[in-house]
Amino acid sequence: MRIQMLDLITTEEQLSKFKGRFQQMAALLPKFGCEVDHLLKKDLKRVYLRYLKFRPDVVVSVSEAGPLPAFFKKLRFMNVPHVHDWIDDYLDVNAKDYGISFIAFCQFFTVANADFIITPSIHRKVRCELWGKKVFYVPQGVDAGFDAKEPANLEGNIKVVYSGEQSERKRVDKLIKAVDGLDCTLYLFGETNEKFRMNAPPNVHFMGFVSQSELPRYLKAADILAISADDDCTLKMYEYIKAGRAILGIRGKLNYVLTHLENAYLADDLSQGLRELINNAELRNRLAQNVQRFKVYTWDEAARMYLDALTQGLEEYHASSRRDRRRKMGKKSLKSFLRSTL
Repeated sequence: MRIQMLDLITTEEQLSKFKGRFQQMAALLPKFGCEVDHLLKKDLKRVYLRYLKFRPDVVVSVSEAGPLPAFFKKLRFMNVPHVHDWIDDYLDVNAKDYGISFIAFCQFFTVANADFIITPSIHRKVRCELWGKKVFYVPQGVDAGFDAKEPANLEGNIKVVYSGEQSERKRVDKLIKAVDGLDCTLYLFGETNEKFRMNAPPNVHFMGFVSQSELPRYLKAADILAISADDDCTLKMYEYIKAGRAILGIRGKLNYVLTHLENAYLADDLSQGLRELINNAELRNRLAQNVQRFKVYTWDEAARMYLDALTQGLEEYHASSRRDRRRKMGKKSLKSFLRSTL
């Protein structure tokens, strides 16, 4: 299968530091016999020329790249199936910078016009099913060597760890505020938000960027792993589950995956959840033990599932296209017969 993957907001520098789900798929699908043409931000001006040269069997888009192939298909510049990997809710990501109406149009124009959707989010899968949109659920993965990593040494009585983007949309500012005055130490891994650092209480430590290969060591050193965003498919959630520590999250979309007081603490208020977990070692241990029963796939396993979803979706797409052609030919034949007999 020849797969063109449009990743038009990722730079080469970002790719060298971090591989998310889409970038992992682009790197791993060739192991299963696929030819992959992975386009980055630098390729934006040459997208259509690359399409004509590569002649893919399918075009897969992610993030803000989605409207482009959807628009190409509308204009009949592209005649192969378009699949959108719906990972993020772009209204949450970009509405503040580019306007709610514009981003809402781009997101739903892409979803409506893609031939089918692949998503790691159960929430977005349910939405597609309600809309009657063909969708396949493929979860996130983690590195195959995760279990072999030994815990790092972090200081503090109760260690709370967060990894990832430090922004208001991820509610990291609320997490920082929640630990103020509590008997715990918060470690933040990821590119440091200087605004947050300047206003943070003394029990918050900004650790900066840590490579994906080293991050499991710090997750395993935690007593509590915090998810501050209302999202059910963040990569960190699967890494946290794999680390086997007590997880604190926001009540909402996380409920599609995790269960409050069974394998996570899902709170309306992060401060309340932290207080209960800090003061209840038995609860922390029980949540940590229970979350280890959750199946987490390696990236290789996720790539195999991704390819299976593409294969099934394309088979159904081509079968539907053949039925449509036969119906059209039947209508033309009927019209020709009626004209000849009248």
